[in-house]
Amino acid sequence: RKKLMHLILVDCEDVALMKSSTVKDLKLAIRKKINEMEQSKMGHRHISWKHVRRNFCLSYDNEKLLDDNIPVQHFGIHNHSQVHLVPYIAPKDSRKHSKRRHRFFHGLSKPS
Repeated sequence: RKKLMHLILVDCEDVALMKSSTVKDLKLAIRKKINEMEQSKMGHRHISWKHVRRNFCLSYDNEKLLDDNIPVQHFGIHNHSQVHLVPYIAPKDSRKHSKRRHRFFHGLSKPS
């Protein structure tokens, strides 16, 4: 029998995860749960997960869960732990330019 943990995203219902789950697994489970909640309560509604990823991150015990590959147990997350979504903006050097911006600047460097 596989062991499950139930985590609570503040202002959300609980999310079930395997004890060996990574931060990425947690993010996917939360996304699935929130989409299900929105669908059942309000019908079809679009959430911009790209916007969420760019402006927020998960946090547990005031520690930001930034590395998707680390197991959640590494952070001390256990059954019935509360995980928060906190504002977060990645450092500029880690962000990539959009394709449109890249094409725009690339076009400027070409001789006319």
